[in-house]
Amino acid sequence: MENMKEDNNIGVNHEVLVWARETIAMNRTNVTEKTNISAKRLIQLEEGGKQPTLEELKELSKTYKRTIATLLLTKPPKEKPLPTDRRTLDSNEIETLNEKTIMAIRKARALVDSLVELKQDAGITIQPFKHNASIDDNPAVIANKLRQELKLDEVRKLENINSALEAYIEKVESLGVAVFQLTLTHDQLRGFSMTDEIVPIIGIKRGGEKATAKIFTLFHELGHILLNDGGLCDLSENTNQQIEKWCNAFAAEILIPTVELLEMDLVLEQQSRGDKIWTLRSLIELANHFQVGPLAILRSLLVNDLTTPEYYKDRHQAWNKPSFGRSKKPEGRNIPKETIKEKGRTYVSLAFSAYDQNRIDLKDLSDFLGVKLSYIPKTRQLLNI
Repeated sequence: MENMKEDNNIGVNHEVLVWARETIAMNRTNVTEKTNISAKRLIQLEEGGKQPTLEELKELSKTYKRTIATLLLTKPPKEKPLPTDRRTLDSNEIETLNEKTIMAIRKARALVDSLVELKQDAGITIQPFKHNASIDDNPAVIANKLRQELKLDEVRKLENINSALEAYIEKVESLGVAVFQLTLTHDQLRGFSMTDEIVPIIGIKRGGEKATAKIFTLFHELGHILLNDGGLCDLSENTNQQIEKWCNAFAAEILIPTVELLEMDLVLEQQSRGDKIWTLRSLIELANHFQVGPLAILRSLLVNDLTTPEYYKDRHQAWNKPSFGRSKKPEGRNIPKETIKEKGRTYVSLAFSAYDQNRIDLKDLSDFLGVKLSYIPKTRQLLNI
């Protein structure tokens, strides 16, 4: 019987099994808790003393979020590292990322590969990201130059904040950046950026936050790309990291130009009274004008000595929470809408264009969009609205 069992085992490179576990940030205890594989058996498999059965391989494939074909590779593949800056909304260091965060990062890398493929197939030259900045540069100067170049003031004319978010994303993508809105449900992350792909990537948390928060995240992460420093970031004022402060200052200035803020009637009136304690109503009025959240406005006011550090800290603690600013009327799942949000109009348009020009078939289109065939007509309809 023992020999028969051994005959049913699958030949694998034990180093690949170790690689697959480590790249999903699991230890052996995690694996034994999620599978029917004992600790002793897992050690045997990872040290090469035993080979897994097909059932064990299926369990490991499911647990590690890797295909069986990947686990059968002859050696561990070279995979780009995860972003190094692992900090949360509350500026706490994350030693180990949640597996769902890791999967979101993997998805972003896969999507940018598909975007490059679609562009190359269409004969579109991949535009290199040519902008850069140094941590020694004044973030306000860089922000003002880029705002003028991208004509961002035009976007503020859009009354619908979701339309403004889409417009800002298109402006950033015009620089040669891929922007994806992904499900980031763990680690309290609002966004991440990566600069080690052909096309730099910005990932934004898709659900749970207002469009104004996503807009600030978009430009905060663009700051990281300008510095050639991809990472997983918070937007907190508590962080001591110079890079985080630079990116916060860059995002604030590009969205809330200091010169314009100081000329606002509300600001001039408050300044004339010498009052540094702002009502939420006043902050929201300013925030709506600049298409940001009230905390971003308060931060700019603090930088210009128009509020107190104590008041800012108090409001920061009250507002900078995962629950603050969430939609009060969460929608049910809308797959076509999610598809366009996640991948962006540029990506989805390229996929439909490839299909319309018979460069890919319907099954390929379904694969590129990541949706079932039945959702494709509605996705096209939404894209053209």
